[in-house]
Amino acid sequence: MERDDTYPAPEGHGDAPVPPNAGDSFHALPDRPQAFFSSLLTEHFVLESARGITVAESSSRASLYLMTLSSSLVAYGFLAQTPIALNFLAVVIPVVVVLGLFTYERLVQTSLEDVAALDSMQRIRRYYARILPGAEDFFSMPHGQHALNELLDIGGRGSWRGVFFTMSTAIATVNSIVAGAGVALLSYPTVGSDSAAILLGAALGALFLAAQAGYQVRRYQKVIRIIRAGHRPRR
Repeated sequence: MERDDTYPAPEGHGDAPVPPNAGDSFHALPDRPQAFFSSLLTEHFVLESARGITVAESSSRASLYLMTLSSSLVAYGFLAQTPIALNFLAVVIPVVVVLGLFTYERLVQTSLEDVAALDSMQRIRRYYARILPGAEDFFSMPHGQHALNELLDIGGRGSWRGVFFTMSTAIATVNSIVAGAGVALLSYPTVGSDSAAILLGAALGALFLAAQAGYQVRRYQKVIRIIRAGHRPRR
């Protein structure tokens, strides 16, 4: 059998062929524009899959939290008339609130991942729209000040208030109500007044929600800065 000299054998490796360097192979491609276009299609598909994964994870995590909360309320309903009801709340409410915090943080992360993936998809679509004259008619995109998660122009406006209509904010609102109700119930034996306990729980719940909302706004603003920095022309 004749020896294949396509790839030179390195020293100390006998007759084993060495594959070419990946960079050299890329520059040797006969049709690099077509290879780039194929890679772009693959990247578009990967980003679309990533967006679907973030939505599915957000839904499952939110469902897990709400199921835990509803199960705890059902269990409390059976124990409400027993002497251990207050002790049960003292154990369950912190667990639910901590789970809500973990769920909220991950929902914020998945939302930001979705925004970043959508921005990358829009950049690819803008490239598609410049391939041929008139192609932009088939790749409509929002213009001007629009919401971060808009794939198409639906008349939404980009504003920091948009973070209050996300799934993460919905979970944060429910979790803040649970925390406030827990503080009111657990503080009643100490303050000795229904009104004082309710006001204390409402105040702490509102502060808890405001802190989470402020955190989410800062995270979104950071992502916006990262996205805008990526759009700057390179020198």
